[in-house]
Amino acid sequence: MNISDDELDRLFRASKPASAERFAPLTAREIAIREGIIRQTFAPSPTRRRRVGWAWGGVTAAVASIAVITLIAVNVLGPTQSAVALTPPPLQYANAQPLDAVVADAQQKLDLSAEVAQQSEVRAIGWGWNIDIAKEHVEVVPQESLFEWSPETGSVSTVIAAESYWADGERPEGVTESPYKPGDVISEVQTNPEDLDIPAGVMALKGASREDLSAALADIGATPDSSSGELLLAIGQLLSYWTLTDEQHATLISMLVDAGGVTVLGESKDRLGRDVTGLRVADENSEFQNTLLISRDTGRIVGMENELTKPMDFIPAGVVGYTLWDVE
Repeated sequence: MNISDDELDRLFRASKPASAERFAPLTAREIAIREGIIRQTFAPSPTRRRRVGWAWGGVTAAVASIAVITLIAVNVLGPTQSAVALTPPPLQYANAQPLDAVVADAQQKLDLSAEVAQQSEVRAIGWGWNIDIAKEHVEVVPQESLFEWSPETGSVSTVIAAESYWADGERPEGVTESPYKPGDVISEVQTNPEDLDIPAGVMALKGASREDLSAALADIGATPDSSSGELLLAIGQLLSYWTLTDEQHATLISMLVDAGGVTVLGESKDRLGRDVTGLRVADENSEFQNTLLISRDTGRIVGMENELTKPMDFIPAGVVGYTLWDVE
């Protein structure tokens, strides 16, 4: 597949990758742009806003768009190489229970657990391609992120290399060893209070009622008519700003189920080996399948996974990102 210079320029303009210094995961809006580029439905808006914060996706600024991933697939993967090897295997599910039973079990555990305080601090582990186009270099390393913020002091965003996804000798062809060792600080970015661009409704979140959470979610794109797939993206972004209480998690799960189209995939273990139940949400207009992971121990939302359902050009089908919360 040949891509013209004009087309490459268009893709880069559309994707608007973050600067190399930022190294922040994609926001929900940037994820939407990424999907729009893949589906060829993206139309740039006349005005753009810079948003600071962590969001679901597990893809760092080094791969701030699928356009970049497509480019590196062209440059790095030769005609005899398998792009499928660049995606981790999907989680395997079994023993699917009725949705009502899964929700009731989660709500009961949330009621009985030791209370988690709401904090403007989020620690997460995410996965994504880390790509250097100039050097034709691909690495796949889970990264641990820590985002701490307050309106008074601003924010600190730290990205740390986590344990390698592949064991020695199992690295797929086309994926090189990361220069970072587990625990290495990949980046640390500080933002002044006046530059902290977090939606007002998100900043003001305090309670656990539907009204409280709906107000916060509305500021990041969710509406009363949102599908469960659209609502899940907004929930993912909300969880990128706040560590929420058990009561708030219970409300979010109820809101997601009430949006309709939620299917129980069954029980599994997440990428950290924790027991979870997977809930697949509905998004008929997307080539992606998004899954919510609920802890079978605590009832809390502990992860989300994003899968491309079929190959697109050089982008392989399979898991393209995940984010895990409540990590130690």
